[in-house]
Amino acid sequence: MLTSKRYEIIMDHLAKNGTASVKKLVELTKSSSATVRRDLSHLEDEGALQRVHGGATTRKNEREEDYGEKSVKNLSKKIKIAQTAASLIENGDVIFIDAGTTTYEMVHFINQEDITIVTNGITLIEPLVRNGHETHVLSGRVKPATKAVVGPEVIEKINHLNFDKCFVGTNAISAEHGLSTPKEAEAFIKKSAIRQSNVAYALVDSSKYNRNAFVHFADIEETAIITDDASHGFIKAIQSRTNIIGGGSQ
Repeated sequence: MLTSKRYEIIMDHLAKNGTASVKKLVELTKSSSATVRRDLSHLEDEGALQRVHGGATTRKNEREEDYGEKSVKNLSKKIKIAQTAASLIENGDVIFIDAGTTTYEMVHFINQEDITIVTNGITLIEPLVRNGHETHVLSGRVKPATKAVVGPEVIEKINHLNFDKCFVGTNAISAEHGLSTPKEAEAFIKKSAIRQSNVAYALVDSSKYNRNAFVHFADIEETAIITDDASHGFIKAIQSRTNIIGGGSQ
């Protein structure tokens, strides 16, 4: 089995169960205990998990929370970021809005005219349509945990589109590893949207600072950062590398 596939199996098992024994991972990956232990050591070095006696456990930032859990956490920060993000849209823009709880708050503040919005977030559809925006929903498989539409057909469609701006969420951001998220399916979509956009914005509340998730999707330099706390030491450390918007930076 390829190393990358073993990593995927290990992280999927941890996301579902919180902990994993070496014995169980040997069974799941059909590998030796020595191979599994090397994999766990590597993943711990990458900040993806924490080794414990006889196995591993998830780091706090690595568990993929349910949409309902995330929607009520740091809500005031998300609303602050959402208002700033919506204000950056201009009349006539074609934009991509990522699935997520912060982007969901964002759509309530969009009041520009003659805009076209493409999204993979099923919770965004109703408020966008209700407010009269031309809305295009990407087709694919719906992930129950995040309410995101994912799959190769989503990426293929995005790669044939051009956006004036895109707005993506992230689970984690660090100076060394950039922006990251727990699952490859969503990471690939974010990466594609950023590539197809003239300007890319990442919506990052301060609870995500100095954290790493499993799958990297953008370097610091690839997106402008919309945040709630630009005075934080982490932001000051990266401000020479990107455009910081909000949180007292404007």
